[in-house]
Amino acid sequence: MCTVGGGPSGDLDFDDRVKARKFRCNDCEEEFSHINPDKKPICPNCDSDNVKET
Repeated sequence: MCTVGGGPSGDLDFDDRVKARKFRCNDCEEEFSHINPDKKPICPNCDSDNVKET
């Protein structure tokens, strides 16, 4: 990225644009965040899709 003449402009506050949802795995009790609403959350610890939103 070229920054000649100053840095990038615009809304750079990622947290305001993307809302992560919190989940807990029903198999291993791992708590994790999931961002993509178009994909089913999968536990990063055990790869289970048996999860619930907290």
